[in-house]
Amino acid sequence: MIRPRNLPDLIASLLCIAFGFIVSREAYRLESYADSVYVGDHTLPFLLAIVFVVLGAALLFQSFRAKIGEGEGAAHDPESLAGNRETSRLILCFVTLFLYVWLLDWFGYVLATLLASFVLFRLIGFYRWLTSLFFSILLTGCLYVVFIYWLQITFSRGSFFD
Repeated sequence: MIRPRNLPDLIASLLCIAFGFIVSREAYRLESYADSVYVGDHTLPFLLAIVFVVLGAALLFQSFRAKIGEGEGAAHDPESLAGNRETSRLILCFVTLFLYVWLLDWFGYVLATLLASFVLFRLIGFYRWLTSLFFSILLTGCLYVVFIYWLQITFSRGSFFD
């Protein structure tokens, strides 16, 4: 029996394929309400189902491939400690996103988005402080123009400034 080399990838691929089949079933159910076979509420879910199944199958095949350097003392490799740093960065990203939701009520959309994007650029992008600040100001400004001026959506100003 061939065993998978990466169990989390195997589990994720099977969940992705199962989710793809569930979405395709719902797309088939929505097809009865459509006027056309090619256009309707069922088209996008069906295309997404195809993407889920194809990417899940690719990840399934990838999970059975051997890792590079496997069996050559990979446990003593100093790069194996990089997983701990990646895990802590991932946890900090989730904490930042939860704090962003909380900060929206306190500081409003503009300042909360500026702070959250700055932290996420530092964590994910590995940018320097000034580069992260520049990109967070640019992102916040672009999102402000799109949502406030173009789409005319009002956001919370925050209770801190009232």
